[in-house]
Amino acid sequence: MERKMEENMRDVDAGSEAGGEDALVGNVNKLMVTPPGYTGVPRKGHLVFDACFESGNLGRVDYISEFEFDLFIRPDTCNPRFRVWFNFTVENVRETQRVIFNIVNFSKTKSLYRDGMSPVVKSTSRPKWQRLPTKNVYYYRCPDHRRNYVMSFAFCFDREDDVYQFAYCYPYTYTRLQHYLDSLERRNLDYLQREQLGLSVQQRRLDLLTITSPDNIDEFEHNIMQKKMKIPKMSTRNMGISVENHFGEERLPLRHKKAQTQDHGRPTANSSKSLAAVVARLERNAVSSCIEGDDDLEEDRLAELEEEEEGDSGPEKAVVPRILYEELVHSYRQQEEEVRRLQQELERTRRQLVQQAKKLKEYGSLLTEVKELRDFNRRLQDVLLMRLGSGESHTLSSHLSLQPALHICSEPMHDNGTQTIKAEVAEPVVEPQEVCKEEANTSSSHSPSPRTVYTCNDGKVHLGGGIWVQEDKWHQLQRTQGDSKFTKNLAVMIWGTETLKNRSVTGVATKKKKDALPKPPLSPSKLKIVRECLYDRVSQETADSTEITQRLSKVNKYICEKIMDINKSIKNEERRESKLLIRQTVKNENFTYDGM
Repeated sequence: MERKMEENMRDVDAGSEAGGEDALVGNVNKLMVTPPGYTGVPRKGHLVFDACFESGNLGRVDYISEFEFDLFIRPDTCNPRFRVWFNFTVENVRETQRVIFNIVNFSKTKSLYRDGMSPVVKSTSRPKWQRLPTKNVYYYRCPDHRRNYVMSFAFCFDREDDVYQFAYCYPYTYTRLQHYLDSLERRNLDYLQREQLGLSVQQRRLDLLTITSPDNIDEFEHNIMQKKMKIPKMSTRNMGISVENHFGEERLPLRHKKAQTQDHGRPTANSSKSLAAVVARLERNAVSSCIEGDDDLEEDRLAELEEEEEGDSGPEKAVVPRILYEELVHSYRQQEEEVRRLQQELERTRRQLVQQAKKLKEYGSLLTEVKELRDFNRRLQDVLLMRLGSGESHTLSSHLSLQPALHICSEPMHDNGTQTIKAEVAEPVVEPQEVCKEEANTSSSHSPSPRTVYTCNDGKVHLGGGIWVQEDKWHQLQRTQGDSKFTKNLAVMIWGTETLKNRSVTGVATKKKKDALPKPPLSPSKLKIVRECLYDRVSQETADSTEITQRLSKVNKYICEKIMDINKSIKNEERRESKLLIRQTVKNENFTYDGM
């Protein structure tokens, strides 16, 4: 049983994703509706819907909340535009559980539900059909369903072991009709004659009953064969038939009751508030539908004329108002013009692409020659460096001595810890104005001097300014693709995530938030080291000064993005921990829900 319910749960999820009324192929069969994402064992209160029985009709159920469900009914056979009848059962209920069912795809604009009619209900312990109280039934235009008419009714289940059945009105099945006609035929009444006209689409018998005097039966059959007689439509108003409801309000045990406080549970405050909000919304929609009733008279008349025309001419014909037809024709012509314009623009774009492809072929050979020249230039540089030898190292040492930020690091390492501490202490703590000035200088178009040799000692690489990094991490960083990733990883190696998350590049508050407070700026000397390392990397890839300046100008942007990524990951982790804490709290505390 549970396996079948799980399969039905997967089926209804697939149907909900497909959406629309075209997916209503068959009636639901023992369909258990659970909250989205629920994968545990089914519990009491997870309603099970079923309509796989004679005269049953329910195609789809959508879970809105724990006390509200949207129900979709299937259309009539060979007439997909007519959707009125519904008949289904509900089980696996919880005592004092309150629900609201919304029949959302009615096809008719006029219904007796607008004049006080209400659905019928029965249960296994009370097999007699009873009408729901009129005050719990709402028929209104729903803005959430393209302003179609929706019938909503509220109900409170009072017995857990009962199976409840809801219907549009008192059901009268085809089997019951055939049994009744068979009993009449067995009585051999002389004023009744039963004949078979044919079979329906589903191969069911279609009967013709003739009730008249025995002397007129032969004459009546002769008239039917000789003339095309038009049999008028029968209505209960013309026949004077009235159906008396024997279930008064005082004798209705299935009506809504106030939830009584019991030992095993009581309704929660949140559920009561939510249910009250839904009931208030239904009442507002019903009142607005009554106010709009006068405005909808013309629309109802058009709908009735359309239904009558459909009944006279058959399902293959449809009547469309002239105004709507003219609007559709006008819209169709506009779309044709739009398609024609798009085709012309597409042809123009195709011609431009062909011309650009020809130019790219011409540029291809030039790019190949430029690449060969660059490779040749690099090989020449390598040969010159090898021939210069000691002269090159002397030039590099004299060049490094001109940079005050690298002068300290050019000395040999005697004590790593002592020298690192000296470098950190020697880093000046400048005022925000001085930081901004120095930051402006470092972010200018002036490119730092290139360095090709870094000091290595005891498994560490010296970058300058007393900054040492692990040698394996430095070599791994050199293999990084892209300036953005290289700069971000280098910033993490120099400052660390704990320092970056509480700092900003310039120390100025962001303009995106009104009350944002400025954060301490990053050290300008370390930013200069980052730019020098990036310059060394870029200068090995290209010799174009304009391109080098453009790529170096994005250092601040890359570091800002890294700071934002760190803060975002921290917030996500905190949010995840809070959700886990809430779930753990809910599991530890023993809550008992009493329905709606």
